[in-house]
Amino acid sequence: MLTVMSKIDAVNIVLSSIGSAPIDTLDENDDVDVDNILRLLDRVSRQVQMQGWDFNTYSEYTMTPDALTKKILWNNSIIKYKSTDSNTYVKRGDYLYNMTDSTFLFAKAIELKAIIAVDFEDLPQAFRDYVTAKVAVEFQARYLGDTDVSQDLMYELQEAAQGLTDYDLNMGSYNMLNLAGVSGTLERT
Repeated sequence: MLTVMSKIDAVNIVLSSIGSAPIDTLDENDDVDVDNILRLLDRVSRQVQMQGWDFNTYSEYTMTPDALTKKILWNNSIIKYKSTDSNTYVKRGDYLYNMTDSTFLFAKAIELKAIIAVDFEDLPQAFRDYVTAKVAVEFQARYLGDTDVSQDLMYELQEAAQGLTDYDLNMGSYNMLNLAGVSGTLERT
């Protein structure tokens, strides 16, 4: 697979996978395929990031209320979140709402465990490759449906998925000796 550096690279890779000519710019483009590819890129990127990775998961994400209104403006980059205190928070309109106390008003900042969406260009290389490969497979299946092309794209998707696994293994602090079953077995020997 070609190295994906930007959104236009990703769009051109998907276009080439269906035999279309590349584009020079994303601005002022009236090609319906490009619009569909961009929508798929955003959706797939968000889906992949929703799993929570080292680059977009915050164990202590602070949301601070406005000094005058005491309301907390919602951050649309938040994909998933969980309260770190006993309260339940939800997005209502443009603001965070405290379901437990039935209020939009906050006396102090709150902490959440949050997964934050990262722009496509800021994703690690393995994720840009995977998202692009997945979009190429989905786009081809929806709009072209050629089984031979689909087979080739699925192979590239598998390679990109392996890149994600490699990335995760390299970035994670995984140790099989920390697993309950393994450590118990080692203690008996």
